[in-house]
Parts: sequence; structure tokens; C-alpha cells
Amino acid sequence: TSASAPSFAGMVALLNEARFKAGKPPMGFLNPFLYSSPDMFFDIVKGDNAMSRSFIGPYKTPVGYAAAPGWDASTGLGSPRFDQMLAEAMKVAPAAS
Repeated sequence: TSASAPSFAGMVALLNEARFKAGKPPMGFLNPFLYSSPDMFFDIVKGDNAMSRSFIGPYKTPVGYAAAPGWDASTGLGSPRFDQMLAEAMKVAPAAS
């Protein structure tokens, strides 16, 4: 998250800049927008973030989450596809504040 959060914030800034240049208001609250179109993300469906707990004791069971279709605790919504996000952002009205 220390790398992805600033990267995603930069993408949102670019979405808002494009909207501003088109005379549209900023995006505002993003959750409805993010969940509105799954095509805006490359869905990660294989893998996990499991790791062994052996570094904190005798535990050998991996702890973590598996990737799955749609939202999951390991990969969230997936990897952003900026081109799709931009196209969708230019179509939608801003969230009510």
C-alpha cells in the first residue's frame, strides 16, 4: 500500500484534471464510481498474500487471503486500467455531496 496508494491518488488527480478541462466538476466520493464498472480494473483471480507465521513462533499455518473473482481482501478490486477509468470518469456525474 505504501506504493499503490500514492499511485492511485495520482490517477484520481489525472481523472479530476481531465474533468476540469472538460468543464466538469471533480469526482468527489469515489466508492460508487469504483464499483460501477468492473472493466476499470484488471481482476486478479490467482494467487494470495499468505505468509508463514513461523517468524513469530512455532506456527506453520500460512496467514493471508486468496485472490478471487471480483473484490477480495488480497487484491481489492484489482489493478486499475487508467484508460477505462478515464473513459468512465468522463461519462459520470459527480457524487452528491
